[in-house]
Order: sequence, then structure tokens, then C-alpha cells
Amino acid sequence: MSAWIRTLVKRKRTKIVLVGLTVTFSLALILMVKLQSDTEQPVTKTHKVIIRTENAESTTVTERHKMAILVPFRDRFEELLEFVPYMHDFLNKQGTAHQIYVINQVDDYRFNRAALINVGFLESGKDCDYIAMHDVDLVPVNPAITYPYPRTGVYHVASPDLHPLYHYKKFVGGILLLTRDAFTSTNGMSNRYWGWGLEDDEFYVRMRRQMLEIERPSGITTGYETFRHIHNRKKRRRDTAKHFNQTQELRHLDKKTGASNIKYTIDSKTDITVAGAPAKIINVVLDCDLKDTPWCLKPEYHTVYKAKGLIP
Repeated sequence: MSAWIRTLVKRKRTKIVLVGLTVTFSLALILMVKLQSDTEQPVTKTHKVIIRTENAESTTVTERHKMAILVPFRDRFEELLEFVPYMHDFLNKQGTAHQIYVINQVDDYRFNRAALINVGFLESGKDCDYIAMHDVDLVPVNPAITYPYPRTGVYHVASPDLHPLYHYKKFVGGILLLTRDAFTSTNGMSNRYWGWGLEDDEFYVRMRRQMLEIERPSGITTGYETFRHIHNRKKRRRDTAKHFNQTQELRHLDKKTGASNIKYTIDSKTDITVAGAPAKIINVVLDCDLKDTPWCLKPEYHTVYKAKGLIP
């Protein structure tokens, strides 16, 4: 056998051995990846959901979820600078997939928290299958507080026995989690609550009318020290004044307005990073029907609008 033939045969044998080793290594790698995927937790938070059947038995399944944190906002930059990195770190430690949306009201009307939440719900990413209605000045300090996907549709994180300020049984403010289906079933929140307060109480009635069960944390032993309230009342006074017939009008359930018919304009959207924590800013111009809710106007504009015959 000539030298070049012996060299060719040797190369072929070497090639066959290398191919065999490559195939063997690839199979081993696939098995390692599969075993790893079977044992490691996914990046997205997983929650165990109890599915109740007509029988007395329950089945435990695992589902993946992502939360849209909706923060109604205006002129609270000191709180925001603390809130975004704190909550991003808090939720990351728990493995809760999330996106923070700051819904910033940039028009010249009075603040409307409920309407901003409606906007946030409509504008937030559809990859988020549940929302957190979250005040910018309230953060959890107990790591036992979690933000789970609400298996009953609604989960009140800042429950009355834990919130530092509000303790009445029907209180659902501060931090409230809802599935997108649950929020849609109530038609969101009322758009008529300009100024501070009462929109949560009206939303409680909406949820009860839809027979939504409100879950709350259990086994938390830190009581009213579970959350930190970072609102400075001296610097940022609440707009609690009532104008025109606002008090009488808001005593009743609003059956006309909600997420389905809110009128607004998006001024701009911006991605920001605060101390390494990402958030999306949505600048919103709300629309006000002066005939329906003249109390949307700030008091300094009343005289001008009355002179024009636009308000009573």
C-alpha cells in the first residue's frame, strides 16, 4: 500500500473517531440541558395555583405570570426615585416577573388616580397577565409580603390589618392585584373621581357586584409596620376639597364610566432607569367632560370658566 493511501485511511479513521466523539458529546450535552431544565427554576416567577373541582379534591399546577405595576403619578419625584429601585430589587429577590409603568398626568386638571389606572391598564404590555394598582408612597418592608398571581381574581396586598393608615374592612387601596380578566369584568375604575380619595371605595362596590373574592395575606406578624409610608404631608398636601355637587354625585355607584370609555391622549412614552432599575413613563393628558364633572377643574380656574358659561 502506497504512503498516500495509508495516510488517507488514517485520516478517515481519525475523522470517524472525531465524529463519534462529537455525537457522544452532543447527546451528553442534550441530556445535561434537559436534566438542568427539569430541576432549575425558570427566570419568570412561578406560582402554584389551586384549581378547585366539583369533587372535594384539588389539583396543584404551575403557571408562569408577569405583573404590570401601575403607578398613578404626578409631582412625586422624590418618592419615585426611591420607589422604582426599591420595588425592582424587592420583586427580583422573590423572582416575581414584573414591569413598572409610571402613569404621569401632565394635563392641568385635578389629579385623577382611578382614570390613570384605567389608562395604565390599557397601555401596559399584553405580556403582563395581571396588574398591581400601586401607590408610589407605599412600599413593603417585610420580605414575607408577596405579589402573587391572584387565583380568585383579586389579591389585596396592603390589607386593612397591615396598612399603616387605613384599617376599615372595605378598604382596598394602597396595593391591589387583579388579573386582567377581573379588572375587565368591573370595567376598570370610575373616571369621575377628580381630587384625592373615595375612588377605592367605589371600586370595592364594583368588585362585589361582580362577585369577585378578595384574598389578603395571612400569617404576617408585623402588623402596621409591614409597609413604609413615604408620603410627606407637609410638602405634598392632599387635594381633598369638594367642589360644585361633587359630594352628592360621588355617593352613588358610577355605572357609566370606566376603562371602556375613558378619553385621554398619550403625550409621550419614555423608558428610564433609576439606579439600574427600569421603568416606563407614560405621560397622559386626561379629558374632562365639564358638564358631567366640573369639579375636575382646579379652583383657580372656576371664575374664568364660569364667565364663559362652561360651568355652573
